[in-house]
Amino acid sequence: MGNTSPPQIDEALIARRVQSELSRRLVERVVDSTYIAPLGIALVAWVIFLAAGWKPALLWAGMLLCIELLIVWLGRGFRRTEARNDRPDGWRDAVIAASGLLGLGWGSCVWFVWAEDAFLLYLATLIILVGVSATCMVTMSPVRRAHGWFVAGLLAPMLGHLGATSNPLALQIGIGFVVMAAVQVLTTRDIHSELVREVDSSLRNKELLELLSKASADLHQLNGLMEEKNVALGSAMDALREMVTQDHLTGAYSRRYVFEQLERIASTKQRHGTAAAIIMFDLDHFKAINDTYGHPAGDRVLQEVVRVVGSQLRDGDMLARVGGEEFLALLPFTDISAALMLAERLRLALDAARVLENGTAVRMPASFGVAELMANEGYNDWFRRADAALYQAKAAGRNSVEAAH
Repeated sequence: MGNTSPPQIDEALIARRVQSELSRRLVERVVDSTYIAPLGIALVAWVIFLAAGWKPALLWAGMLLCIELLIVWLGRGFRRTEARNDRPDGWRDAVIAASGLLGLGWGSCVWFVWAEDAFLLYLATLIILVGVSATCMVTMSPVRRAHGWFVAGLLAPMLGHLGATSNPLALQIGIGFVVMAAVQVLTTRDIHSELVREVDSSLRNKELLELLSKASADLHQLNGLMEEKNVALGSAMDALREMVTQDHLTGAYSRRYVFEQLERIASTKQRHGTAAAIIMFDLDHFKAINDTYGHPAGDRVLQEVVRVVGSQLRDGDMLARVGGEEFLALLPFTDISAALMLAERLRLALDAARVLENGTAVRMPASFGVAELMANEGYNDWFRRADAALYQAKAAGRNSVEAAH
């Protein structure tokens, strides 16, 4: 009658796929960052020019650009190897090594800008390096080793130079950068752990869907157990569908499911020209709620947000949780003016709502970004415009509504 044991996920395969996905994300992020690196290189080169003249500035900028071009070349090699289904581990390790070289290149700029009468330029350079380091912390988080090499490369010439100077602030600056590096390493560890959980969960869902599909085919071949096995399979598929399409905490739709709907509506717009809009909103100062009242209180706030917003939406509208405290409302057949009015009603409703926690009424104001789907616009660009409008609302002082451009 065949093997009727439940499908089992291959843990070793999942682990390999997680590592492969993390490697792919690292290479993509590092290569993408090279396209904005010239802005930072130009800024530091200008500072070097002010401190030491144009020859050192050109020398340092040329060195950095060569390293960035090397990373682009290594990234292309990684992608070609990955496309052939070969193991691109060597290319990945080369990108990691190049990350250390990149850190060394950025850190070396301090040797060009030092002068006793230009200490402010030296401090400005250090501030720029702090920004570069913080950006690379996020960029290289998929593979912690890459960030470790970058930080080591960045600190080595900086600490060496600080040790060689006689400025009384050198020791304090050096200690500050070592502490900053330690904090960044710890933060990168947390970002990496969260990313691993996200990738692992996504791959497990995909693998489970494939396994259940195969199980369905096998069960249909077992005539004697047809009815019993179909019922069991239906229950498993329902549970899986709920897990994939719904956020388990709030009951709102999941990020994955709503993105499928965004893509579907964008395709409909191409064919029929029907209006549609999305409202992105994010709770203001949500971290303070978790820090003050604890994560269970934060969870209750998120659930109340879904209840309050859901009561304001039409039957055809869709509410999804797309991040920790970030939500998206999908509004079919809605233009920008109607969406803006709805966003303002939602803002007022959330601003007026309260969650009682240990006798304290917890507020939950939010910032909103609204975007109408434009002709010939893909769903990713549509989402990005709404997200950009949301961040404009945050920058404008929070608890406000901004329309996308």
